[in-house]
Amino acid sequence: MLDYELFAVGVSSISTSITLLLYGQSSYLIFINLLEIIGSLILFFLIALFCFFIRTTIQYAVQDTLKNELAKVSFSSVFKKFKQLNKNQVLRLFCYFALFIFLWLLPLLVIHLFTSKIEIVTALLQFLFFVVLLWKGIDYSQALFLYRENQPQFLGQSQRYALKASKRFIRSLRFKYLLLLIGLCIPLAVWIGLWSIVTYFGFYIWEPIMIYGGPFVGVIGGCFYLPFVQFTLAYFYEKNNNSDLLEKSFRDCFKPVGKLTGEAYKN
Repeated sequence: MLDYELFAVGVSSISTSITLLLYGQSSYLIFINLLEIIGSLILFFLIALFCFFIRTTIQYAVQDTLKNELAKVSFSSVFKKFKQLNKNQVLRLFCYFALFIFLWLLPLLVIHLFTSKIEIVTALLQFLFFVVLLWKGIDYSQALFLYRENQPQFLGQSQRYALKASKRFIRSLRFKYLLLLIGLCIPLAVWIGLWSIVTYFGFYIWEPIMIYGGPFVGVIGGCFYLPFVQFTLAYFYEKNNNSDLLEKSFRDCFKPVGKLTGEAYKN
C-alpha cells in the first residue's frame, strides 16, 4: 500500500507543478518536486532493503533451529548469519521481488490515476490491489528458502530463478499456505484488539493507561508475534520440502555452465 501512496503522491505533485507552470509559475518547482519524489523513493528503498536483510537473517537463524536441535536464536547467532549473508545475491533477489510486484500492480495504479474520482472503481481497484499482493506474495513466499537451499548453484545465475522456483514449489500448496496466513492473522487480531482496548480506555478514562500500557502491549506483542511468524513460515517450508519437489521446482531453471562461460558458443 505504501508503494501505491508514493506513486499517487508523486503523480499528483508533478501534475500540480505542471499546472502552476502553465499559469506562469517558476519552472524550478517541477525540479523541486521531482527531487522530493526521487528522495522519498530512495529513502523508502533503503528502509525496505534494510528490513529485508534483517528479516532474511532472522529467518535463516530460526530455520536452523528446525534443522539442528542444538542451534539457538541469539543476537550473536543472528549477527553471525548477517556477516555470512551474500549481500549481493540477497540484494538482487530483493530487487527482482520488488520489480515483479510493482509490474503486477502497475496496471492498477495507472487505471486508478484516471479513475480516482469514481468511488466504486477506487474501491474495486483497492480490492484487486490486495488480491494481487496476496496472490504474488504467496507465489514468491518460498524464494528465500529455495535460494538458500541451492545457493551454490546461484553463482553467476539470475536471482529471478528463486522466484520462478518458488512459484513451482508453492503451486500445489497454495491453499495450505493461505490457511496458514489466515491462522497467523488470528493472534494478530487479538493483539490489535488488546492494544485498541488499552488505548481506548486510556483516551477516555485514564490517560496513563494509554501512555504506558499502549506501548507496552505493542512491544510485548511484537516480541512474541514476529518470532512466532518466522518460526511458522520456516516450519511450513521444512515440513513440505522434499527432494522430488525441489527437483521439480528447479528443473531447467539454471543456465548451463557452458553458456555462462561462453564455451557453448565457440565453433
